[in-house]
Amino acid sequence: MANVFLSYSRADRPKAQQVAAALEEDGLTVWWDKVLKAGQTYDEVTEGMLRNADVVVVLWSTVSVKSKWVRAEATLGERYSTVIPAMIATADRPILFELTQTADLIGWDGDRSEQRWVDFVTDLRHAITRKAAHKAETVVAPKPAAVPVAPAPTPAAPVASPLAEDGTIENTFWTSIQTSTDTADFAAYLKRYPAGHYSDLARNRIAVLDTKAKAPEPVMVATPSSTAKAAKPKSSLVPMIAGGVTLMIGAGWGVSALMPSRDNGSAVAKAADTGESPPADAAVTEAADPGLAIPVDIAETADTAETISETVPGELEAEDAAPEGAAPEPAQTGPRPDCETCPVVASIPGGTFMMGSPDSESRRTGNEGPLHSVTVAPFVMSRSEITYENWDACLADGGCGGYRPGDTGKRGDMPVTSISWRDAQAYANWLSDKAGRTYRLPTEAEWEYAARGGTQTAYWWGDSFDRSKVSTGGPQASASLPENGFGLVGTLGNVREWVEDCYVNNFSTAPNDGRAVLNGSCDLRVIRGGAWSDNAATHRAANRARVSRGTRDRKIGFRVVSSDTAP
Repeated sequence: MANVFLSYSRADRPKAQQVAAALEEDGLTVWWDKVLKAGQTYDEVTEGMLRNADVVVVLWSTVSVKSKWVRAEATLGERYSTVIPAMIATADRPILFELTQTADLIGWDGDRSEQRWVDFVTDLRHAITRKAAHKAETVVAPKPAAVPVAPAPTPAAPVASPLAEDGTIENTFWTSIQTSTDTADFAAYLKRYPAGHYSDLARNRIAVLDTKAKAPEPVMVATPSSTAKAAKPKSSLVPMIAGGVTLMIGAGWGVSALMPSRDNGSAVAKAADTGESPPADAAVTEAADPGLAIPVDIAETADTAETISETVPGELEAEDAAPEGAAPEPAQTGPRPDCETCPVVASIPGGTFMMGSPDSESRRTGNEGPLHSVTVAPFVMSRSEITYENWDACLADGGCGGYRPGDTGKRGDMPVTSISWRDAQAYANWLSDKAGRTYRLPTEAEWEYAARGGTQTAYWWGDSFDRSKVSTGGPQASASLPENGFGLVGTLGNVREWVEDCYVNNFSTAPNDGRAVLNGSCDLRVIRGGAWSDNAATHRAANRARVSRGTRDRKIGFRVVSSDTAP
C-alpha cells in the first residue's frame, strides 16, 4: 500500500510526475494515477488508494483549486488520513483549506536538497509515523476482556464495507457540485454513478441548465424597440423648460438665503452642520460591506458616520475662512508629535524597494509573492505602535467610539491592543482633527517599506532572527526597543499591526506605486509584523496574514501614517 496519495489536476501532470519521482527517490511509495485523469474517472482503485494512504498530498494550482474532483479528494483525504497541501502555482486556495499549513513548492525545480523540499518531506514522514502509530493502537485496542463478550462489534462491520464508503464518497462529490451551473459537473457525476443516489437529480439539473442556456433568445425581441420609443421623447423641449423652472426656483432660494434675517441664516447654518448628505453616502458604503455581519462593526459604523458628519462642515469652514496653506505650523525636525497628546512621528523618505520575499528566503509562504518593485512616496509614520496613552487621550476627548480596551495592568507607553481595524480607523479620524493633517492606516506597501528600514533582508537587522531585537514574554514599551534605519521601533515584533489593505492571496496584480489594495476580501484585512509570542517566520518583514476587520485580539495593535509631510 502506498504511503502517499497524490491528488492533482491533469493540467499539472508534469509537475505531479516530478513530485512523485522525487518522493520515491526519498524512499516513499506514491500512488498518483499515471493513466487516469486525476479524479475524472474516480474508479474503485482510486477510492481504495485514497482511503488507505497514510497521507494525501494535494497539489494546488490555478487549475486544481477550481476542480471539483481534486476538492473532493482533498476533503475525503482529511476524513481518512492526513492532508498536506502544496502550492505549485500562485492561486487562492479553497476556503476549506485556507487554514491548513501549506508547503510552498512554487518554482521548485526538482532539487531534493533544497530546504523547502527537505521540510516538505520531513512533514510527510511525521504524518506517516503518526498514522502508523494510530494503526498500532487500533490493533492493540481489542485487549479488554469485555470486547469479545459484547456482540456489538458484529453489526458495525457493514459500516466499513466498500458500498458504504463509496456512498460517502458519492455524497462528498455531490455536495461539491450540487449548486454548480456547469452541466459538465453533473455529466461527470452520472458517468461515475449512473445509478447513484442523486442520478435523477443530476439529469434534471442538466435539463434545467440546458433550458436556461436557450431561454434568453425570446427575451430580447421586444426590448430594443420599446427602449428606442421610450428614449425618443427625451429630445423634446420639456426637460429644458423644467430645467429653467428649476434654475429660477434655485435662484429664488439663493436670494432668500442671503437676506439679513437671523432666523433664516441660522437655519442654513444648521443644515450645513447637520451634514445629512455625507452620512447618507457613508451608510450606503457600510451597508454594502460584508463586515457588518460582525456585531462590533455595527456599533462602529455609527461612530464612523458621526465622524464624517462632523468633519465635513469643518472642511467647508476652513475653505471659507482662509486660502489653502495659510497659517502653517512651525517647522520641526526629527521625530516629533503634532500636538501635546499626539503620537511621535518620524519622516520616512520616499524610495523604491522589492516588496515580498524571494523564493530563496527561509520560512517564506506563497502569499508573499511574487517579489515585485514598488515605489513609495514620502510620508510620516508614528514612531511606535499607538500607545494606551495616545488612545486614552482620544477617549478623554470623546473620540474612539468610547471604547476602552483592556490591559495587563500597564497602560501609558505600552502599545494599545485588542483593537479592531475599525477601532484603528476611528482613532485616525480623531487624530486628523487634532493634528492638523490627515492620518490613516498605512498601506501594506508603506508598512513593509518602513519596517525594512532601507534594507532588503528578511529582518531589518539581517537574514537571521535575533530574539534580542524583539519583545519576549509580552509587549514592551517603545523606549526599550531598538530603532531600525528609519527610526521606527517595534515594527518586527511587539504586537501585530493593521494596515489599510483588503486581503488578496498574492501580489500578482498589486499596484507598484504604494497604493492600498481595496479589492478582494475586504472583510478580511491584512496584519503585519510579529507579536511577542510569535516565531521567527512571523517576525520577517515580508510575512503577512489576514484577520476579520472586526477582530479585537490581544496581540494586534496599529500605527498611523500621513501623506502630508509638511513640518
